Amino acid sequence: MTTPLRKIDWATSASLVLMLTLLSACSSDGIEVTTDGDTTGGDTTTGSSTTGSSTTGDTTIGDTTSSNIALNCEEIAAQFVTRGSANPNLADPEVSATCSDGLVSVTANGIPDFPYIATSPGDPAPNIVTYTFPEIPTPAAEFTAIPIVGSVGVAINGIPIYGPTEGPGGDVLSRPGGFNECGGHNGPTGYHYHLLGVTGTDYCLFTAADVTPAPILFGYALDGYPIYTGNTQYTSSWFLEDESLFATDTWSAHTYSAGSGDLDECNGRTDANGNYAYYTTDTFPYVLGCFRGVVELATNVRSGATAQ
Repeated sequence: MTTPLRKIDWATSASLVLMLTLLSACSSDGIEVTTDGDTTGGDTTTGSSTTGSSTTGDTTIGDTTSSNIALNCEEIAAQFVTRGSANPNLADPEVSATCSDGLVSVTANGIPDFPYIATSPGDPAPNIVTYTFPEIPTPAAEFTAIPIVGSVGVAINGIPIYGPTEGPGGDVLSRPGGFNECGGHNGPTGYHYHLLGVTGTDYCLFTAADVTPAPILFGYALDGYPIYTGNTQYTSSWFLEDESLFATDTWSAHTYSAGSGDLDECNGRTDANGNYAYYTTDTFPYVLGCFRGVVELATNVRSGATAQ
């Protein structure tokens, strides 16, 4: 249990249900991860600031059955597929993954493979980005703050996953125009997710019926840990303390309170089999609250704890 700490700083088929693993990102041995910045609001900075020390560790909460199934490198690479073109006015969606020497390299153009409904100016254009992840992530002694703008991971359909903020730091849900129903929007670098959306007039990566029975693999974070859907299973342990800062500095507006929800400070948990994963939630931070594994980003770090 930790002392409450203020942190300033969405498979394509039923066969993916119950698949989960360990994967993603740039580790301390020099593996490069290419991230793409969202310059919405004029902020191209990729670093969020952090404060203080956290003794938050992985927590085992809830049931005794695991939804986490460890996959090998080739099995991980096989998860990255699209359902094909869904928008005749857009380029075809592309994603491919290769496996070599324990690393998975995912290359995608970021075009949605579901009907796109514009809520931002312009249509998504191809933005080819390569993400290289280790097969097995390394738990970090220090948690890393996620970027204010830019990718924190990649979904299994090749769409980048961003954090809860829009430049220069306001909450994405405070943004004029909002999102399409799938939890993302178009930006200067193309379409990207900020949260998991399953309802609306367009067919998203998942439907509400897909994710209600159990978590489904959504993607991988840049530190190597998988991201699962969790909106109908888990609640965040962050709460809105200062509503006046919601639209300008959502990290300062929210406070983490250990044990108040189902997930840890990074919005993850360790299952009964010892496998750690992040889970999406309806409330802040929506996908990731911090990186639990070793990752190299232009961000500061803050102290973390070993798994409990």
